[in-house]
Amino acid sequence: MKKTFIILGFATALISVVLAVTPLSNLAIFPIIIAVICGLILFYISKKEASKIKTIQYIFLLVIIALSLTIYKSIVNTQEIGDIEQLEQREEENLEDSKELLEDIEIDENL
Repeated sequence: MKKTFIILGFATALISVVLAVTPLSNLAIFPIIIAVICGLILFYISKKEASKIKTIQYIFLLVIIALSLTIYKSIVNTQEIGDIEQLEQREEENLEDSKELLEDIEIDENL
């Protein structure tokens, strides 16, 4: 059971680090939560068995790195919304241009 939680903890911690680096950093929260839960379960099991906790430290280190990257990206990266008036004006111009193009096309109705 301990090995299962170690594998699950490492896998989710690595997935969370990879997701934290990519533009999908908001999705890294779910693997972070799973890795923390696995780490806490492993910590409880290792205290009960009095075994080494080195692997648990690595899992928590990866979780801390992923969490810090996710928080950093959510604070620093702000999405800017463009000027809506320019977009609406450009859309109207495109609509007028397409109407003119359609009017210029001659369709032979005697087929």
